[in-house]
Amino acid sequence: MITYIALPNDSLEKIASDLKIENPIYLREFHNTHCAKHERFFDDLRTGQSLLLPFGNEIKELNKKIIENGDSLYYHPPQGKIPFPIDLLKGKYTINHQKFLNDALLTDYEYQIDLNYIQLDNSEHIFSLQMYDFKKEGIESDTKMSSLAKACVEVLYPLQIIINEETEIKDIRLTSPENLIKDHLETLKSYFTDEYSSSYINQMKSVIENKKILLENLKNTLPVHFLTGTFYRAIYGDWTDSQIYYDFVPWITNASPIRFELRNTIQPKENDAVLKIIQSGRSSDNRSMDQLYSKSSIFDTKAPLTENAVNCDYFSEYSFNRTDLSFKKIEAAFNIYIDDVTEKEIFMMEKQEK
Repeated sequence: MITYIALPNDSLEKIASDLKIENPIYLREFHNTHCAKHERFFDDLRTGQSLLLPFGNEIKELNKKIIENGDSLYYHPPQGKIPFPIDLLKGKYTINHQKFLNDALLTDYEYQIDLNYIQLDNSEHIFSLQMYDFKKEGIESDTKMSSLAKACVEVLYPLQIIINEETEIKDIRLTSPENLIKDHLETLKSYFTDEYSSSYINQMKSVIENKKILLENLKNTLPVHFLTGTFYRAIYGDWTDSQIYYDFVPWITNASPIRFELRNTIQPKENDAVLKIIQSGRSSDNRSMDQLYSKSSIFDTKAPLTENAVNCDYFSEYSFNRTDLSFKKIEAAFNIYIDDVTEKEIFMMEKQEK
C-alpha cells in the first residue's frame, strides 16, 4: 500500500486506469477501508487530497474481487485479439460525411449501403454490396455530375466482395457480365453528351476491365475501410491499449490514402449493451499533398519526413454490440493542417436497427 497526493486534473478513473484497476469505485473503497475515519471520502477526488492506493499483489487481489463480483468495467480480448464476427457485418448502413474549412461547413453528404451476407466458402466470406440514396445537404442532388455518378453506380452495383478470416478484402466480383456493364455505361453517353461526361464514362469502363484497380478503388472508400481496416487486426496487451500499428486511410478524395500511426483504446463500460473503442492516429506519411494527388507517387518507408510532409490527424469512436461484438456505429473526425488553414471532415456510419 502506498500514499498518493492527488494532482490537478486527477480523478479516480484516471488513477484506476494508470494502476490497471478494473473499477475506480473499488479504489475509493480501498482507501476508505484502510485510512483514518476523518480521511474517508465519498465524492469526487480533490487536488492535494491524500489517497491510499493498493500496490503489487494488492492490485491483483482487488481486481480478482472486482471480477468475481461482476463489476469489471473493461473488456479484455482473448489472446490479445478481439474476435469480431465477420458474418455480422451484414446490414443496412446510413453514412453522413461532412467537410469543413476552418469550421465553416462546405459540404454535407448522406447515402446508404446494403451489405448482404451470401455464404462462407473455404474460409472466405462472400457479401453483396450496394450503394444508393445519395443526398447532398439532405436533398437529392440534381447536378449533371452527381446524376452521372449515380447512374454509373446503378450500372456497376451490386458488387460481390470476398473477406477473409482476418477481415481483409481479398477479391471483388462483378454481378453482371463485364461486356453488359460496359454496354450500359456506353448507353449513358446518349443522356450525358458533353466531353467531360464521355471521359468519365470511359474511365469507368477502363476500371471495370482491371479488377485490381476496381478492388483498390473500393478499398479506398471510407465505409469499406471502416468495416475492414487494420483496426480489426490490432493486438492488445494486458490492459486497454493496443499495440501501435499502421494503416493507409482514404480521407482525401481523389488522392492516395494517407499512412497513419494508430492506437486503439478500449473504453470503460458505460452500460451492458455497447462496447466502445477509441482509435487515434497521426500521419506518419512522408509525402506532400502534391505527391498524394500524384498517381505515380508511392509511400517509401525509407524516405525521411520533411517540412512538406502532409500534417494531419484523426480520431474515431467505434461502437459494437457488447454481447456479440457486431458493428453498431463509427464516428470519426479528420483534420489536415495546410499553412494557417484547417480542413476538417466528420464521418459517421451507423447500422440501422432491424
